[in-house]
Amino acid sequence: MNLEALLEGVLNKGIADELELVAIRSREELTRFTDCQVHQNVAAVDTTVHVRAWVDGKTGVVTTNDLTARGLARAAKDGATMARAQTRPAGYAPPDPRPVDKVEGWDEATWEAAPEERAGLVARAVREAGALGFNASGALATGGAELWVRSTRGVDVHHRTSSVRFVTVVLGKSGGSGYAEFSGTRLAEFQPEEAADRALAKARLSEVRTPLDPGEYTVVLEEPAVATLLGMLSMMGFSARSVLEKRSFMDGKFGQKLVSDLVTVYDDGLHPGTTQMPFDFEGVPKARVYFFRNGVAGGVVHDTRTATLLQTTSTGHALPPPAAGWSPMPTHLVMEPGGSSDADLLTEVGRGLLVTRFHYARPVDPMRGVVTMMTRDGVFLIESGKVVGAVEDMRVTESGLRALANVEAVGRTPRLITHGEGFGAYLVPKVRIARFTFTGRTERM
Repeated sequence: MNLEALLEGVLNKGIADELELVAIRSREELTRFTDCQVHQNVAAVDTTVHVRAWVDGKTGVVTTNDLTARGLARAAKDGATMARAQTRPAGYAPPDPRPVDKVEGWDEATWEAAPEERAGLVARAVREAGALGFNASGALATGGAELWVRSTRGVDVHHRTSSVRFVTVVLGKSGGSGYAEFSGTRLAEFQPEEAADRALAKARLSEVRTPLDPGEYTVVLEEPAVATLLGMLSMMGFSARSVLEKRSFMDGKFGQKLVSDLVTVYDDGLHPGTTQMPFDFEGVPKARVYFFRNGVAGGVVHDTRTATLLQTTSTGHALPPPAAGWSPMPTHLVMEPGGSSDADLLTEVGRGLLVTRFHYARPVDPMRGVVTMMTRDGVFLIESGKVVGAVEDMRVTESGLRALANVEAVGRTPRLITHGEGFGAYLVPKVRIARFTFTGRTERM
């Protein structure tokens, strides 16, 4: 099947005033394991085409996986019919073509990885946990995605990337648990023992947990916890849509100092440390957008619609048509590393907590950046700069802005996280926050 020829064919049929075609080919092959044994291999390969038709300034979108000339033409005609049925114009026009940088994120061996290879890597990951009688569960996924964006205006871009993702939770014999993950684009870079050892060490240390009173503590957040915190802020305030809808904590604050001088956060789809993507789902090249630069509020991300409404230029952050209600959105968040080693982050803590990750994160007050969430899979008490034991999980109710304003040290080594709350990937270091609010205990069932 020549997908490019099919896309070109429907563009030339003159079905609507304008057509935009977004074709996504995805492949994920997943090896799941529990109790230190592989229990399932699954695979999903799919190609879908999203057709946006424009008629008299109005739009309609249809999604199809009928990858025939007839099927694509039918989708385009249905999109045009939907566009004509709209009661008012969209208020913007599809983008014109712009130059796009070429990036290399493809590894054939990762795309083609066999179940036997994944099973071998999983066996290495669970070996030590199994020897201790612990339960290691999780998944190792390989595959990737390929994206084409074509339009009657001349947009014609293509990108493909491979991916590998590994997550594991190790459960101890008496309630301990630990979490770790690895994300990248090359399976050859995955060292299963390294990730598994991080989770296992936490599970062993958290076998005995003591309850801790809620309150304000100094915390060291590990990378998955930082990713969730930034992901929630991103969903609440880093999008031009939230500014237009007057629900962003950034609205009216651009150029003001909002967080610590140590905090620089931006979105960059071309950063070599992340899962690179040179353009968005409108075919617009991705620009680096600073949200905080040495603590000062910078900008927000745009797609073509928000850029038109706010009389600026798209930054290349449109999401696929099915996610239009969220678009635009950062998808490659980066927090600049600092100069602190892991030991440095702990040394200055008189009494505080080391947090592995959060889950069940939800917004509470978007205008102040307040979120609620719970700790999970490893919370440890720090006394006099050393980890002395584990504590029971706790509930957080905290402003992400306040937390970033209280950052007093930033780790020097970032890690790629793809399982944080929100969209996309996060390249983030550990951080130490002087004051962080815990509002309750999470009771174990």
